[in-house]
Amino acid sequence: MADLSLDSSLVLRIKGDDLTTEDVERAMAAELERQGYAKDTFTNAILEREKIFPTALDMGGINVAMPHCDVANVNKAAICIGVLEHPVAWCRMDDPETTCEVSLVTMLALTEAHAHLEMLQKVIALVQNQELIEKVVKAESEEEIFDLVRDQLI
Repeated sequence: MADLSLDSSLVLRIKGDDLTTEDVERAMAAELERQGYAKDTFTNAILEREKIFPTALDMGGINVAMPHCDVANVNKAAICIGVLEHPVAWCRMDDPETTCEVSLVTMLALTEAHAHLEMLQKVIALVQNQELIEKVVKAESEEEIFDLVRDQLI
């Protein structure tokens, strides 16, 4: 995954009290589209996939969601990090009828189908370090967030 893009411009601090999963996914997907990483089909593909296969993981602390979609919707591989000011109820990957409060979202825009598993494993390894994730969600700037996650994800 040497060609994967991640920099502070792909880190979003998402503010708002009553946001939904869709609000967060739309904001993040729009940024990936705006920067040219994703095609104009990306947002809808993310939203539709999330309805069928939810992506939240209950980590027993700070929870994460990992939305992604088919590689056909991506121009260039990137990962977008969303840190939510207020946690959002998100349907769980392991129990789609149940939600957990998500504070960190890692949206994957990948160009190789087999790369999803590798990146999901990296994200899971990252979020298992709850001490580090706490620093990420409390970080003051996009640059600080990027510095904290960079070595774990790229």
